[in-house]
Amino acid sequence: MYKKELQIAKQVSIKAGKFLKKQFNEWKRGDAEYKKNEEIVTWCDKKSEEIILKELKKHFPKYNILSEESGKKNKRGDYTWIIDPLDGTSNFTIHNPLFSVSLALMYKKEIVLGVTYIPILNEIYYASKDQGSFKNNKIIKVSTIDKLKKSFFTYCHGKKISDTKKAYKIYEHLHLRARDCRHFGSTTIELAMVAGGKTEALIVSNANIWDIATGIILIKEAGGSINTWQNKEWTIKSKTLIASNKKMQVKLIKVIKRLRLA
Repeated sequence: MYKKELQIAKQVSIKAGKFLKKQFNEWKRGDAEYKKNEEIVTWCDKKSEEIILKELKKHFPKYNILSEESGKKNKRGDYTWIIDPLDGTSNFTIHNPLFSVSLALMYKKEIVLGVTYIPILNEIYYASKDQGSFKNNKIIKVSTIDKLKKSFFTYCHGKKISDTKKAYKIYEHLHLRARDCRHFGSTTIELAMVAGGKTEALIVSNANIWDIATGIILIKEAGGSINTWQNKEWTIKSKTLIASNKKMQVKLIKVIKRLRLA
């Protein structure tokens, strides 16, 4: 199932990623622009999106499109491509190599396929429903660590000041008690790291769907768990997310409650 979709998604992610890698080496910081919400956007975001949309529309003309840069284009079908043509734009503009291209496919309200390509590392993570999760053609699994003091965590937050304050509380608490807690500036990469067993969990408040869609299925197919801060099953309407290796889920829920964040 979804064999063609996965093949095309991988091909177009790599194509867009190679373009971004070339521009990354030549980028000048002053070329960045700002959206209405003060988020950074570059012509590279837009060109990457153009590369992706051209291929997806050619192969899947009846599928809906939801992209960070151009918004939603609804054809009223059951399938929707969710696209982040450059996740980690701020990193890109300051010559930090942690950025990625992310594509996910949603059937009705379920994420059924996802691809994340990290150009500088030449790593491609991908998963489709009931088919497992992979990195560079090798199957991956979440970590088996169940001790807080041995765990690596990452966090991400939305643009509201309240979201930022919540994230700082989580960071302070976990940084003092876990092995480490960090913010890498690319949610798609942070989710892929959980799926690949490199970290134990990512904690997110108020993220956009294009930031997390691919990671949702990567982690599920790698044996992890996806829940809200209230320990309920995550849905596309959820505002919070704990993506973990399952073993740390309960402990992180307790942290959220202790900090009175949920």
